[in-house]
Amino acid sequence: MTRWTLLFLVALLCVLVPRYATYSPLPEDVFIDCAVESSETKLLGLWELDRINNYEALQEGLTASDSAILNFLTVRAYPFLLERSQLYRIEQCGNQFALTVNFFRAWLVTSAEVEESSIKVALKDFQEELKESFAEVLTDVKDALSIEEKPVIDKQLKFLVKPNDLEVSGELTFANNELKIYGSLNGKNYKERIYYDAGELIRELSFTGSQLGSTDFIYRRYP
Repeated sequence: MTRWTLLFLVALLCVLVPRYATYSPLPEDVFIDCAVESSETKLLGLWELDRINNYEALQEGLTASDSAILNFLTVRAYPFLLERSQLYRIEQCGNQFALTVNFFRAWLVTSAEVEESSIKVALKDFQEELKESFAEVLTDVKDALSIEEKPVIDKQLKFLVKPNDLEVSGELTFANNELKIYGSLNGKNYKERIYYDAGELIRELSFTGSQLGSTDFIYRRYP
């Protein structure tokens, strides 16, 4: 075996071993039979993690150890492994969103109700009715102006799949093609911002009072 062959095999093992050591099947879609019209957004679909910026902030906010050596190894090893294994899926059905993500072999699947998607659909319907009949639109407007009790939007995340050792809660909002989550993760308040930028999906996660700023998970479309 030549030196170049050995180097090739070592490089191949460095890629394949972390991938299969952290592999877990993607859970089935939450909205398999959705027949409700939804607003269009570039966030939807399946994404794979490409890189992580400032993982130190997440490590500090979650599980910082008293050991400097252990913290150093975690900050170096976790991003390397996650960048070869993590998937993120965003689904929508009407005014419902579902978010699916894995941390190595453990999956977190959540869903929540939002407001903006239903507003956009209503606006589209309004425009179609305007083209059909101005008189009918006037009637619809009068009906819309009547005082009615609006249904309460339940923005709280529902956890369909969750690791037993994870304590997490949150509230989901959707505006300007951007998802935001405000909640608590293992007893610490956090904010998560999910948006589309130049062909990539960005998850910006930060903890209240953190001195290190936010951790950015940057995804590309899954092939």
